[in-house]
Amino acid sequence: MKILVINGSPRGDKSNTMKLTRAFLDGYRSVTPCEVEVITLKDKRIEPCLGCFGCWTGSPGKCVINDDVRSISIKMFASDVVIYSFPLFYYSLPSRLKAFVERQLPTVASFMTGQKNYLVNGGHPPRFEVTFKTLLISNCGFYPIAKSYDSVRAQFNMICGDGGYEEIFVGEGELFCKTITKRRCDARLEEIRLAGAEYAQSGALSPETKAKITANLYPPDMYAAMADEGWGNTIEDYRANDEEFLKAVEKEGKKIKTIY
Repeated sequence: MKILVINGSPRGDKSNTMKLTRAFLDGYRSVTPCEVEVITLKDKRIEPCLGCFGCWTGSPGKCVINDDVRSISIKMFASDVVIYSFPLFYYSLPSRLKAFVERQLPTVASFMTGQKNYLVNGGHPPRFEVTFKTLLISNCGFYPIAKSYDSVRAQFNMICGDGGYEEIFVGEGELFCKTITKRRCDARLEEIRLAGAEYAQSGALSPETKAKITANLYPPDMYAAMADEGWGNTIEDYRANDEEFLKAVEKEGKKIKTIY
């Protein structure tokens, strides 16, 4: 069993999400032996897609950019499970991971007619047999998270098909690096470890397990207060920089004001 972890966090190994991913892998290993490779995208050369479609015309199936994307893509198709581990900063994939996902264009064909229901989704058929399972593990600082991941889900529904991937999306991310919340966070990591064992056994996560590992660690109002305090800034600290920004906008011809 080969598992490839694609760490899309700009924080690399210090990512809060990797704490969740490591707990999940610990649970997986407790059930079945597996070979795990972690690729940290921030340490790789990942150029943005040029939109030239050379991978469909000039050199079909091969990108014109010679960087690390092709070698990582080969490892993906040689794996049994691919885990995308990433934080959610602004309601979408982090920029390096987004660039990597867009560079998967050579793995799909330029024609549409070979894909089932192509008239419905207007997508392009995969060029290769996909034999690996896809799992998304992500941590964000928002609450609730019901809608926070809508754009991520929409993208992977198109890539993997509806229900073609498993997800572990956990909120209240700021708590996973604080000493005062360690007990509750450690308990959540243990629940995720058990989820990893469940996934290794059945290849899926039950609704009950998903509900448990994504439940709030603290009441929303309590978490909001702790998160706000954790940044170490006050509104007055922001206002000092706001004046400069507001004046710059006014210089461009429009006067606006802060709303907090």
